[in-house]
Amino acid sequence: MASRIVVGVFQSKGIAEDARNRLKTEGVPSSDMVLKVLKEIGPIPSVMEPELEADFLGPLILGNFREAFATHIRNGETLICVQALTDERVELAVDTLKQYAPLEVKVVSGAEKSDP
Repeated sequence: MASRIVVGVFQSKGIAEDARNRLKTEGVPSSDMVLKVLKEIGPIPSVMEPELEADFLGPLILGNFREAFATHIRNGETLICVQALTDERVELAVDTLKQYAPLEVKVVSGAEKSDP
């Protein structure tokens, strides 16, 4: 079965950390999770463009990050990604993240790649 990534966007880092801690309690290894604070900092400097286009959040972020989550990036929003290898792990991650009132939760295929 192909790996999938469950992505949740939260209004604050504290809420995302609570969700991450709950996932740890439920048995999800820390190595299968990434937490990243997102901030709008005005126009993106041209020197940052290559980094943003190259999956700057690490190997767990796949797909077109900007199009999927740009509407949520304002000030302090936090992204949490959970790698899930089974349907049960996907369901656990989605259900757990939804308990913490996310702005959005999505499941993306681990096979998706960013457009160059």
